[in-house]
Amino acid sequence: MKHSTIFREQGVYGAFPVLNHLPDGRLTIGFSRSTFHDHYATGEWTVLVSADDGDTWAGTDDPSVPATWPGSNTRERSDRFAGVMPDGSYVCAGKTGSESWPASRRAEAEERGCWVREHPQGDDRVMVTPPALFVQRSTDRGQTWQRTEWDAPGFQGFGFSRPKILHDGTVLEPVYGTAADGARLVYVWRGTDGGRTWRLHKVGSTGGESAFLEVEPGRVLCLSRTAEGESGGYLVHMWSEDGGLSWSEAINTNVWTPNSPPHLIKLSDGRVLLSHGYRRDPMGIRAVLSSNGGQTWDVDNTVVLRDDGGYVSEMAPQGSAGSDVGYPHSTQLSDGSVLTVYYITPADQVTQIASTRWDP
Repeated sequence: MKHSTIFREQGVYGAFPVLNHLPDGRLTIGFSRSTFHDHYATGEWTVLVSADDGDTWAGTDDPSVPATWPGSNTRERSDRFAGVMPDGSYVCAGKTGSESWPASRRAEAEERGCWVREHPQGDDRVMVTPPALFVQRSTDRGQTWQRTEWDAPGFQGFGFSRPKILHDGTVLEPVYGTAADGARLVYVWRGTDGGRTWRLHKVGSTGGESAFLEVEPGRVLCLSRTAEGESGGYLVHMWSEDGGLSWSEAINTNVWTPNSPPHLIKLSDGRVLLSHGYRRDPMGIRAVLSSNGGQTWDVDNTVVLRDDGGYVSEMAPQGSAGSDVGYPHSTQLSDGSVLTVYYITPADQVTQIASTRWDP
């Protein structure tokens, strides 16, 4: 097991890395660089690329890298689907992200039905998330883009960086949030026809940040983050037998990880790998395997990748007692090993992006 630091800068909050394994073998990471404890991802969008399986990383603005494609804000770029369609066109899709607005525009935002919260850095600004879904497309390799947005009345929420492309080309982008009555909702923004047709489908009313995985053609597993008061802190699963059009009711899994979202991949030997943060002592990053397509999880043989993350970030608000860790992404490399990328706050109290290379 090999641990590496990918990004660490004192006075900068580096968190929520989005890992992508490109068809040519390169790895990319996109993340927000913020000068405060930023869970809205409003900092400078930064993209790194590795051509040596994650041993070294360098900044890039290469337009062939989906993470470099434009977006309306940093949070949107962090939580969207971005990929090349079979006809060669570039497509991005998801939920519009959070923006910083002057506090004087609060009434305007609330009238539109936006999600509005206080800004972590002061009373003269508010954080605003419009109730809009979007699709943008380029047919000239990113030289120009065509973008369409649609408001989803009564819905306040976010996209999430766990999209999947199914065997038939269908795109599933997770969306989560709350309805007008406060009920928690999980949706899928579903794209067909090479990313030309998009529909919003309800997945369930339990959970939040979710991950999708096609375990067999047309059969899709959805795992979703919960809080202790919602499901006892266990991840819940929902299943679709029709490529994400309809879903079963949520049922608890045997994976206990309160307030930490999952990431899913299928390994070359057919097993399913679930990686997740662990926000209880000892805090860190963990992985669990399933040998039956995600029906059950071998929690007795949970792999502890990191257990040294229980420290308060230097960027945390004064008086904060909580640590900051999690949101892993994993990919399998050509030699069969797995690279898991995440953020963690170790003993130096600098919230940083790191990786662990290990054998599953």
